Amino acid sequence: MGHPGFQPLLRYPAFLMTWAKTKKYLLRTFAVLFPLWLIFVGVINYEMHQTPEQFGRFMSHMPIATFFLAPFETMWVRARAGSLKSGEVAPDFRLPKLDKSGEVALSDFRGKSPVVLVFGSYT
Repeated sequence: MGHPGFQPLLRYPAFLMTWAKTKKYLLRTFAVLFPLWLIFVGVINYEMHQTPEQFGRFMSHMPIATFFLAPFETMWVRARAGSLKSGEVAPDFRLPKLDKSGEVALSDFRGKSPVVLVFGSYT
């Protein structure tokens, strides 16, 4: 059968055939799973653009693993970004006062000193 140093060379084509089959299997798997993932991300994105209550109801039926399958933070920030541009007048809204004595509206402060609310975490 020849020199024993040539034995690995005789098995090399079998390895190539195995790798070719594995590569073909991986490509087929990707061709099936990637479109399904795109549909999944599209559905999540659509639901994020609904009201927070509707989105909460939808997500309450999803398993925890769902949060690892989509770029949730990026999608949420884009879904809730709004369309207000710098320099535009903020939309009016009303909120109850802390002492429950009435309501306060943003429009009550127009023409007065600006009200600046800063929310954030530095941790």
